[in-house]
Amino acid sequence: MPDIMEYSKKKEEQTIIETDTGKRKKEQYIENLREGDVVNDIYAVKIKNPPRPYKRGTWFGLIVTDKTGEINVKYWGGDNKERVKRLYDSFKTGDVVQVRLGNVEIYEEKPQISINETSGGIRRCSPNEYDVSDFIASLDDNKVKSLMKTVQEEIKNIENIQLKNLLGLFFDDKDFVKMYISSPSAMTHHHNYVGGNLEHTIGVLRLCKSISEMYTGINKDLVITGAILHDVGKLKEYISKASIEKTDEGNFIGHIVIGDRWVKEKIDVLRKKGQNFDKELENKICHILLSHHGKYEYGSPRMPKTIEAMVVHAADMMDSQVKNFIQNIEEGRKTTEDEWAFIWDSDAGMKRPMYLRQY
Repeated sequence: MPDIMEYSKKKEEQTIIETDTGKRKKEQYIENLREGDVVNDIYAVKIKNPPRPYKRGTWFGLIVTDKTGEINVKYWGGDNKERVKRLYDSFKTGDVVQVRLGNVEIYEEKPQISINETSGGIRRCSPNEYDVSDFIASLDDNKVKSLMKTVQEEIKNIENIQLKNLLGLFFDDKDFVKMYISSPSAMTHHHNYVGGNLEHTIGVLRLCKSISEMYTGINKDLVITGAILHDVGKLKEYISKASIEKTDEGNFIGHIVIGDRWVKEKIDVLRKKGQNFDKELENKICHILLSHHGKYEYGSPRMPKTIEAMVVHAADMMDSQVKNFIQNIEEGRKTTEDEWAFIWDSDAGMKRPMYLRQY
C-alpha cells in the first residue's frame, strides 16, 4: 500500500487510498481512544452529515462505530469542494471505512477524530477486509440462552390458552426465535446491540411481574404476553450489518404498527386453524402494543386505556430510561476521571450533569 504521506495531491484528484489485501485485525477500538492518539484503523459508518463550507475549504462529518462504542469524525478538505464531495459519495451508511492518520481531539468534552486532507484520508473497505463481529456489540451467548430460557418459562406458566397459543405460533418458529434473540432494541438510545431487544424484553417482563403482584385487578397473563410481544416489531424495524440500521419497513411504518400487524396476522392464522381467539382479547393485546410508548408525542398511536396497557408502558419506560442512563454514565467514564460530567441527554434535548463516581 502506498504511504499516505507520499501521496502527491493534484487539485482535480480525490483524496483516497488504494485498497488493502486480506482481512484487517482491528487494534484501535473506540473505547480505548484517547486525546493525542493517531488513528489508523477501520470503523463502520453509522451517520453521514453532508459537506459544508468552512473558512479553509469544505468539510463533512461522520459518526463511526465499532463494538465498543461510537465517535464523531470530521474530515477537513481544502478548496476543491468537488474532490471532497467525491470522497463523501464514495461510501455510504453501513459501510466500513479505513481511517488513515486521524487525530483524536477533545471537542465539547467528548473525543472526536479529525482528518486533514493534506495528511490523512478515508477509504471504503470491501467486505473481505474485515470481520463484522468487530463492529457490532453483542450479548454473550450464555447470557442470550439464559434470557431466552426465562421467556420460555414464562410462556409455559401462562394459563390463558388463547394467549399461550398465540405465543406458541411465534416461538415455535425457529426462524422467528433466531430473529428474536439477535435483534437490537435501538440504534443509539438503549440496548443498542445484538441481543439488546431480548434483554430489554426481560427487563420489562420482570418489572411487569412485580407490578402485577403489587396490585389487584391486573390480568397477569395479558400483561406477560404484552411484555413479551411489545417490541416484536423491532425484529423487522432494524437490521444488523456492520452497524445497526433501519429497514425500509422500519422507516416507513415503525415497530409499533409492525408489531400490531404481526400479532393480528398470527391471530388470523389461529382462527383459520379452527382455534378460538376472542375479539375482545385481540383488541386488548393489540392495544398494549399500540400504546406502550404512552404518549402521542412519543410515537404512540394510542394512550394506555387499560390497566394492563399502563403496566406495560410504565415497565417499558422504566427499563429503557434506566438502561439509557447507565449507558450514558459508562460513556462519560470513558472520557473523564472526574466525578461529574455534562452528558447529552436525548430525552431532555440538552447536556446535563451526571454523577460518574461508583458509590
